[in-house]
Amino acid sequence: MAEPRRRLAPEVRRAQLIAVAEDVFVQHGYQGTAVEDIAAAAGVTRTLVYKYFADKDEIYLECLRAARDELDRAVVAAAGGEVEVEARLRAGFRAYYAFVRDRGTTWEVLFGGGAAVAGKVAASAAEHRYQTAEVIAGLVRDAAPHVAEEAASAYAHAISGAAEQLAKWWRRHPDVGLETMVERTMDALWTGLATIAEGR
Repeated sequence: MAEPRRRLAPEVRRAQLIAVAEDVFVQHGYQGTAVEDIAAAAGVTRTLVYKYFADKDEIYLECLRAARDELDRAVVAAAGGEVEVEARLRAGFRAYYAFVRDRGTTWEVLFGGGAAVAGKVAASAAEHRYQTAEVIAGLVRDAAPHVAEEAASAYAHAISGAAEQLAKWWRRHPDVGLETMVERTMDALWTGLATIAEGR
């Protein structure tokens, strides 16, 4: 006799479905994934999935939010462990590229444009990207409190955009080492940022 399926607490089941869905999106892309695929991978019915999520878009955005939160926490923790501005920046880039290295396909599908999303999903994804840059803005203000809030935000978006584009480049050149990526990013950005940090 088959064992009855164990009933999970709602928050546990939801987290499980998000984790499974991320794997399915990574394997099949956004367009190639259906709610039925996520249900099958989780070993549950489609009805149960709809108990927790309105549609595929909501599931995808929850995957994006969870991954963004993980990445943001890693960058803030790494940068926050340093005192000097240059060391903070270097540590933040190292944490960012470690995420790209260790979860490259996830990064590509969720952050790198590999999901081919549109409409409200694309708008929400763009808002997530904006908020990640604002997390960086907070680090800029902490490291250089003399920098005006608006300027810190602008610099942070420049940093975020550069790192994202370099990560896309790195996905095409996986033979390049992580530390090399950190140094190349610093080479591209540090001269201007050093001037800002020093208040010149």
